Amino acid sequence: MSQRVHVAGIVPLANLETDHNLAMPSCMLPVDAGFAAIQKSVFECAIAGCKTIWIVANSDLAPMVRHCVGDWVQDPVYYNRTKIRFYREVRKEVPIYYVPIDYRDLDRRDSYGWSVLHGVNSAWWVGNKISKWLVPGKYFISFPMSAHDIYSLRGHRKEIADPKANFFLTHNNKTVKDNLPLSFTMKGEDFIQCRRKINKETSREFLPPSDGEKYPSEKLPLEQRWSARSFDFSQVFEKVSEEPSARVEAEWFYDMSTWEEYRKFLGSGHLIKKPYKGLTGPHKHVTLIE
Repeated sequence: MSQRVHVAGIVPLANLETDHNLAMPSCMLPVDAGFAAIQKSVFECAIAGCKTIWIVANSDLAPMVRHCVGDWVQDPVYYNRTKIRFYREVRKEVPIYYVPIDYRDLDRRDSYGWSVLHGVNSAWWVGNKISKWLVPGKYFISFPMSAHDIYSLRGHRKEIADPKANFFLTHNNKTVKDNLPLSFTMKGEDFIQCRRKINKETSREFLPPSDGEKYPSEKLPLEQRWSARSFDFSQVFEKVSEEPSARVEAEWFYDMSTWEEYRKFLGSGHLIKKPYKGLTGPHKHVTLIE
């Protein structure tokens, strides 16, 4: 049996683009009464067995998200084990951390896919600074605007935590590599390969040096600089290993980043039922003075 590892959940919000044209962030749209898309993703990470959850959100959005989801969430598997005498003592809290995009990447590499890589890097960097035993061995990515049966992931915790193989949620045999916001996992070496590919393929501010020049002197037109800003999932996650991998076909799926798909989801009869309050929060350790 494969040894399981510390799985960190990554929820990307920075640079999320939709066609909703709303005054409020799209991640706050409801998927059930009183249950927002961002809460859905946080709860999905908890169902998948993540030990920590990292939300990538810049300072303009993070306070609103924290007010909605809080600082930690309960692991639903350990929440209500009533057959154990002191079942409240075995509950497990999953801490939630908020990280902004590095200022050096703003308007350069900060595509929506880059938000995932930045979350992975933040989870590794913080864990490594504290102790090597806290470094995640794997990362589970949940997209807030992805609607599917999140409760089904409870039966796939073993595959999600398998250190030897990545996990891909699929729909019609397509994955995140086909530009669909479907949940998946990646490992540290996948992150390194993805980041290396982006840094190699993106354009820069200057054209390559001309013959006889030691340093570049001619700038690219503004619209051609830092092409990584517009890289899609197929480009960002091309190097995520699929050999071997576990692939689970979603019975239904809607990409809620488009208004048409969001309407279809609401009228479909498929439900992402809100869990009871103890599992959704928001739980906070400290109340900030506003």
